[in-house]
Amino acid sequence: MSELFSNLGIDGKLLFAQAANFLLVVWVLHRFVFKKILLFLEERKKGIKEGVELTEKAKLEMERIGEVRHRAMGKAKELAETFIIEAKTRGGEMEKEIVKKAREGAEGILIKAEQESERKKQDALRDAKAEIQDRAFVLAEKVLMRSFSREDEKRMGQDLVNELTGDGKEN
Repeated sequence: MSELFSNLGIDGKLLFAQAANFLLVVWVLHRFVFKKILLFLEERKKGIKEGVELTEKAKLEMERIGEVRHRAMGKAKELAETFIIEAKTRGGEMEKEIVKKAREGAEGILIKAEQESERKKQDALRDAKAEIQDRAFVLAEKVLMRSFSREDEKRMGQDLVNELTGDGKEN
């Protein structure tokens, strides 16, 4: 073999020294560097695996939260619709009650106005009747003053008052 190595221009001692150096470098790299690199790569692999698992869990949690939110929104929408329907119903009832009270109030005002009008009418009639009586009495007194005695005047005045009082009772 040495002839083959010498024909090729390879020195055996040098080849052995290079092989020993190569093995020494491999051993040093294996002992100090490769283990650390392999540990780093293994930790990195675990970290990536945990990250993927956490991402999957987060996706599942987000889906669950989305479903819960969707159900809650549906319930809130139903509740809001119920409140709206109740408010409309109460509003309608309150409107009817307000209209009813307004009508009752208007009817009360009309009745009071009619009563006041009737009272004023009766007052006016009474005042007119009294004025007519006074004027009739004064007129009759002037016309008849010379032809009747004092007693006749008193009797006629009393008759007139009785007659008018009787008329007042009939009305």
